[in-house]
Amino acid sequence: MPGPLLGLIPATHTPFDADGRLNLAAVPRQAELFRESGISAVFVAGTTGEWASMTVDERMALCDRWTEAAGDALSVAVHVGHHCQSEAIALAKHAKESGASAIAAVAPSYYRAATASDLVDFLAPIAEAAGPLPFYYYEIPMMTGSKLLTSEVLHEARKGIPTLRGMKFSHGDLIDLQECVQFDGAALDVLFGMDDYLTAGLAMGVRGAIGATYNFAARHFQELIRSFEAGDIRTAQDRQYAAVRLVKILGRYGFFSASKAVMGMIGADCGPVRPPLRPLGRDEIAALASELKALEILDRPIRFQE
Repeated sequence: MPGPLLGLIPATHTPFDADGRLNLAAVPRQAELFRESGISAVFVAGTTGEWASMTVDERMALCDRWTEAAGDALSVAVHVGHHCQSEAIALAKHAKESGASAIAAVAPSYYRAATASDLVDFLAPIAEAAGPLPFYYYEIPMMTGSKLLTSEVLHEARKGIPTLRGMKFSHGDLIDLQECVQFDGAALDVLFGMDDYLTAGLAMGVRGAIGATYNFAARHFQELIRSFEAGDIRTAQDRQYAAVRLVKILGRYGFFSASKAVMGMIGADCGPVRPPLRPLGRDEIAALASELKALEILDRPIRFQE
């Protein structure tokens, strides 16, 4: 049976104020935008959400605000990963108590697990702390440096984590992706985390996608999915290419800083990024807004005045 996470799932930005403090008052504006765009689930405190730059108390407060703001309209998956296992366990227990629909955890990236079995030994108590909530393994080797194949981790996790429901697969190894999709008769939810590869993931059989650009371009990607499912591959390809251009534009300005700036342009301001990331200056935001207006891909009109 599929878990609670299907379709397009924004990896939400964590809102901060101008001084870098947590700004929970901005969460309802994000939730409003997602409901308006036809989104039914969100992924909170992941990489886009700058989890590694937040305290445990901040992450718990953010979880509480999201479960409150989501109501019955949005499923809330909370990333609870941490380098310290006991902190991750506390985050997982809190997510369950807060009313989250699912949890996810990334591999620790300072002291790294040498084998898939070692990683599952680290993750299993975290998943157990939130049981019976569905658990998703969050694979993002570009950030963690992990060299373990996701499919190998799944084989161990299937034995050691009873609540395993799937994984967030955030890298471009399409061979390993296919191994994960086909694992155990396609029994698990594979949530693809590469926005600029989405059509490739659909062709492999993924059931959903978690990504940063779904915060502000969800309708474009929904049309891409509908075109693909209808067999209109040419339109899906065209929409995928536009998405590639979007990701490249954001990347030129610094992807995380730029994608957060876009939220302010469309009326769901999430404030600046935290150090060591650098927020964009006004001239950079103006140039970014100009490029994005020409692309015509965002869910709402750009309000930034140059």
